[in-house]
Parts: sequence; structure tokens; C-alpha cells
Amino acid sequence: MPYFVTDDRCKLYYEEKGQGEPLIFVHGWTCSRRYFKNQVAVFAQKYRVITYDLRGHGDSDRSDITETGMSLDRFAMDLKELMDYLNIKTANICGWSMGTSILLNFVQLYGCDRLKSLCFIDMTPKLLNDDTWDLGQGRNLDMAGNLGFMDVLATNWPLACELFIPNLFHAGVDTSSELFQWCMGQALSNTPHCMLNMWIAMAVKDYRAVLPTISVPVFLAYSGDGTIYFPAHGEYMQANIPTTTLDIFPGCGHGLFMENPEKFNADYGAFLAAL
Repeated sequence: MPYFVTDDRCKLYYEEKGQGEPLIFVHGWTCSRRYFKNQVAVFAQKYRVITYDLRGHGDSDRSDITETGMSLDRFAMDLKELMDYLNIKTANICGWSMGTSILLNFVQLYGCDRLKSLCFIDMTPKLLNDDTWDLGQGRNLDMAGNLGFMDVLATNWPLACELFIPNLFHAGVDTSSELFQWCMGQALSNTPHCMLNMWIAMAVKDYRAVLPTISVPVFLAYSGDGTIYFPAHGEYMQANIPTTTLDIFPGCGHGLFMENPEKFNADYGAFLAAL
């Protein structure tokens, strides 16, 4: 199994398929590289596709290394180190959910010199809503609600999964479906302290000031019938990032690239081909 070791000795699992221009997929919270299984084979026909598991996720390190260093700054550093390790000078990079937060943190730390393009899938630049911001998660998750969810994360991980995993899908999803049950099983296999640490890491960040600094084209894929993010989130991102393509996915929720992989692969593929 291919691993590389970060400068703080964390082992990260990665996979490569195909040849050509690099295309990196960055998964979300509680997830792994496996969530992009419907994208890898398609995009590997034209690109050098790299998927990897974030520290504390999937097949990457969950040892005592992950007792510290679970932050979005560190996750952005891990991405840069992976690019260095694979001798990737510039890449197209697609981030889903927390993966988008990692990419925004990457831009904040390193700018856009290592990027050809970005793709942001269904995420907000600021997770928590407050008196001046109503485009956080669900447009209603505030500090008090977040503390309640963090209590569940810390004390009852199976319940946290039951509360969160339906949000990956469109409203009214069939919870007995194969895809839903697969996602639930993947979530339950996580290490709770890693998930709690990264939820806190997302909750304290505000990337709104980063958006205007993005100097490469961005593909924005947003759910049309989701329960935590809505077309308005994509419209805000489009209004605040200089060069974007906004694509709304009717009938889809947060995991739109899983619910409608044909549309996502075709639309994102057309975006990349036009660069």
C-alpha cells in the first residue's frame, strides 16, 4: 500500500491512477478517498488522478500522531507535502465539504502558485451562523447548536453518525438504500477524537476574506435539494470569487457527486477541458 510520511511523521495513504495533468481529490469530514470511486476511473482516462486519506481518516495514520496536529493548517500542509513528494508543481484540485475548507486554508497559506484550478463541492467559507452571517451550515447552526452537536460527538459517536449522515443526501433520502448504508458504515468506522478535533477546526474558521484572493478558475458544485447547503451558498461563493462556474445539482444533497455522478463527471470534465 502506498504511503508517504509527513514532516511530523504522520503516514498518509494515497493512490494514483492515469497519466497527464495532475488532478487531486480531497475528501470531507468522516470520509475517505473511497467516496470518489465514481470519479477516479472516469477522470483517469485523461488525468493523473490522485486520491488520498486525510490524517485520522481512512487508511491514514490514526496513531498517537493524531492526538495533536488535527487542524486545517496542518491538513493544508499535508496537501502541499503530498504534492512535493509526488513532484507535482501545479495541479487541478477538487475539495468536497471539509476538503473545500482545506483548499481555502491552502490558498491562505501558500497562495495560488501551485494551482491550475479549484473545485469546491457544497461548502461554506464560515460554518457557524451568527447575527451577521446566515450562510453557515443549514443557515441555522449557531454557537449554541454547535456546542450541543460537539457534546454528541464527544460522547456518542454512533448517534452523531445517525444525525449527520442523512445530510449527505437530498431531503427524504431512502435510508435503506445501498449507498446510504455504505456511507453509514464508513462513518461508524472512524475514530471519534479525530472527528471531534476536525469539527472544532472547521467551526472556528472564517475564510470569507480568502475568496477574493483566489486567482485561478473555480468550479462550484452545489446541492439543489440538500439539507445543510443550498444554491444560495454557491451564489455567495460565485459573487466573491473572481472567476467561477456555478453548477447547481437538482435532486441532490451534500454528496451530489455520489448521488448524480454522471452529471458531476460530465460538467466538471467540461470545465477542466476548457481551461
